[in-house]
Amino acid sequence: MSNVQEAHRPTQTEIECVLSASDSYIETLNIKTIEAQPWLVELVIMTQLLSAKNPEEKRVKSRTCIERTRLVEIQGAIGRFLQSSSSSDEPRHS
Repeated sequence: MSNVQEAHRPTQTEIECVLSASDSYIETLNIKTIEAQPWLVELVIMTQLLSAKNPEEKRVKSRTCIERTRLVEIQGAIGRFLQSSSSSDEPRHS
């Protein structure tokens, strides 16, 4: 399940992707450039509990900054993983 939203500022790009979602919980990955350090990218995993007192509140689960070249390596690793895993491993939807 993926929902991508892009926000472009003059020198900053930000992408948000839903990692998992249910009727009560949403987990997202946010990737954005860092204006002061253009060679770095910030990755933030956020959670949102929809049954909480404030269902709009998002909490940071994990945050890290990595070099842009490492982000490209992650992209390649994900591609290799998806190619090597068989489609029979995926759950069937009726």
